Amino acid sequence: FIEGIDKEKKKIFMESFEKIDKDVRHIFATMTDNLGSAWLEIEDPENVFESGLSLMIQFPNKPPRESTSLSGGEKTIAAITFLLALQSLKPSPYYLFDEVDAHLDAQNTERLLKILLERSKTSQMIVVTLKDMIVAHANLVYGVYARNGVSNVIKYRSKVEIAK
Repeated sequence: FIEGIDKEKKKIFMESFEKIDKDVRHIFATMTDNLGSAWLEIEDPENVFESGLSLMIQFPNKPPRESTSLSGGEKTIAAITFLLALQSLKPSPYYLFDEVDAHLDAQNTERLLKILLERSKTSQMIVVTLKDMIVAHANLVYGVYARNGVSNVIKYRSKVEIAK
């Protein structure tokens, strides 16, 4: 009986692992214009419940590395990739990103924007950002500014539905 439960548990885990790995590969490829690759590795495939997982990343013209040894912007891309792949297993109706693009250059911000627009077809995206590129594609924008020591909020709703 216990062996049957263990077998079923491993089967469910491996199905979930394979789905997330597939999404990691797809999302990262999108984030690197199909020039980089990312994948998940199980440290000990024979003992999946007692070993760890590694997120392996290969940016264009760089060797493959574990996600723990990346630069700030690279870690941002890796974290977003993993988070969205993990969420695809059980999608959320909305996502809240707080300056997730802060360490990204313009090219990587544009790639992130592609992913966010793709995901916004099925989930609501709430993004706190200072990047004009992302603000320009929002359906609704709230701006906060200070006047005489008091925070003021302005609201702008796009008159045209953004093509996604």
